[in-house]
Amino acid sequence: MLKKLILAAAGLALTAPAFAHDGGRGHGWGHHFHPRPVFVHPRPVVVMPPPRVFYAPPAPVYYAPPPVVYHPAPVYAAPVPVLPPSGVSIRLHFPL
Repeated sequence: MLKKLILAAAGLALTAPAFAHDGGRGHGWGHHFHPRPVFVHPRPVVVMPPPRVFYAPPAPVYYAPPPVVYHPAPVYAAPVPVLPPSGVSIRLHFPL
């Protein structure tokens, strides 16, 4: 068991430089890192007048006179004569 542990530690020690960034030369993440300058240009301001809007005139409306309709004179039936009230009354009272 101790032998396997010693061999694993030795193998890791020998391969460690291979895993270094940029081959272990010291260039990159912590050493002399200078980002590129970024130039931000503002958008150009374009001022335009509002668009001209043209509306069509409304369609003309013509009102014709209503048609003339002649109806015949109404004819009614003769009125029914109303009888004078008689003196007899039947009083029926139903409770609601």
